[in-house]
Amino acid sequence: MNRLRISLIIGALSVLLLSSCVSGLSITRQVPAEANLHGIQMLRVEPVKEFFFSWRPVPAWVEGSSGQMELTLPSGYYSTLSEDVSYAATRTLERAIESTDHLSVTSSRAAEAVIKSEITFMDLSERIIERSESEGSEEKSYFLVQSAAVALSIKVMEVSTGSILYTSNYADKVTKEYLVGTRMFDPTSNTYKIIRRFTFTRSPSFLPLFEEILRSFERTIARQLAPSTVTEWVNLAPNRPKDAMAKEIYYLVDRGEYRLAYHRFLGLYEDTGDWRWGYNAALLLQGIGELENAVVLMDEVYSGYPSNLVFQALSRMRDALRDQQKAEMQICGECLEEFTLVTQMYTEGR
Repeated sequence: MNRLRISLIIGALSVLLLSSCVSGLSITRQVPAEANLHGIQMLRVEPVKEFFFSWRPVPAWVEGSSGQMELTLPSGYYSTLSEDVSYAATRTLERAIESTDHLSVTSSRAAEAVIKSEITFMDLSERIIERSESEGSEEKSYFLVQSAAVALSIKVMEVSTGSILYTSNYADKVTKEYLVGTRMFDPTSNTYKIIRRFTFTRSPSFLPLFEEILRSFERTIARQLAPSTVTEWVNLAPNRPKDAMAKEIYYLVDRGEYRLAYHRFLGLYEDTGDWRWGYNAALLLQGIGELENAVVLMDEVYSGYPSNLVFQALSRMRDALRDQQKAEMQICGECLEEFTLVTQMYTEGR
């Protein structure tokens, strides 16, 4: 009897959860770049200027403290590290540009702009530290800790005029640990001994750490130089109070049939004047890429139902429209009169 009661309760809760689910859709919008390259698409990446150490940044050997000499290793630093980091930075810039939808790398004279850059700072360190599971414990673990820090500066220059279109700086630091030894009790000698836990004959190279930092810059650089897109989830106005005619339209949205759902919601809105159906129709218009029409419809809905929910949706749409027009300007390199008028109209209407 108790099992039956529990099953009924779980079933009722499931029905309640399913009935309270809010339908929604994914909307992709454009994000303008920080830089305005005025329609430039072909860029040449000059080799990144390397950083020169005035002295060796780390000792030739990584030494443990007294009693840990068996853990001593040759350093992971080598004389051409700065050159290799410079090459990795050049590849980072090339990959960042190629990852965009609007820019490409060229080595020919057809380049419209050139990226000049340099490594402005490099630092590295390595040491061996010890840890124990509890204070005062004789059993310990020893770790090789390597750190790397780098700063990169870029400058985008237009070839035809020599003017600077954009500048930016990037910097970061990473740390990595390797278990190199443990101190354990040896019953044979009745003493504690340090046991090596590594197979490498020298400290790992620092280059992978610098490459990791530089790779982390790629996405930021790409978004700064070229427009990108982001996808967001938006909820439709819920079907509460229930409307039997709207129920099937929500199913259309869940199946991804946005255009058909838009026409059905719009028809309901025109027939009933219910703000929910106009609100949903406007969101679906944005979802199918008709952003300007979506703004017009949402503005109409807000005029008849000036709620905070509708106002926030209308504000997001207006912002998205301005971003889209700005991104299109950056891509084509032209300032259209239509863009100026539309932006002014929406700005004044807020």
